[in-house]
Amino acid sequence: MTGNSTNVATRRWVAMGVGLAAAALLAIAVVLLLGRYTLQALGATEGDVPTEAQMSFPATAVVTSTSKECGSGGCWSVFGVRPADGVTHEELRAEVDAKLGDRLPGTLLDPRSISVSVEESGSGLDVRGDFWSRPAAP
Repeated sequence: MTGNSTNVATRRWVAMGVGLAAAALLAIAVVLLLGRYTLQALGATEGDVPTEAQMSFPATAVVTSTSKECGSGGCWSVFGVRPADGVTHEELRAEVDAKLGDRLPGTLLDPRSISVSVEESGSGLDVRGDFWSRPAAP
């Protein structure tokens, strides 16, 4: 065997090893993610509510309060939001409506979507988010 053919064989073995390692890491990641989804589904309750971080408020919004309310069929988060300095109430409302809409999609780590509703509240907004309600059919 010549030195050149040894290098080719070594490169093939290294490439195969890297490919197998990548496949193994991908398989482990998929199993862990499916395990997380399963635990999340098994542990889900009507009391689960979205956090401020999950709501992804625009930079023009300042969250002044956070509370959890419950009623028939589930619970929801209520976030008191006011405009940041230099932002009008109308600009805040437009940005919140544009960024949040009426439903936020889930993420890779938490696939549950969040239903969103916004109401006027004095000089700010009350933004509600929950995992259980569904938008009205068109």
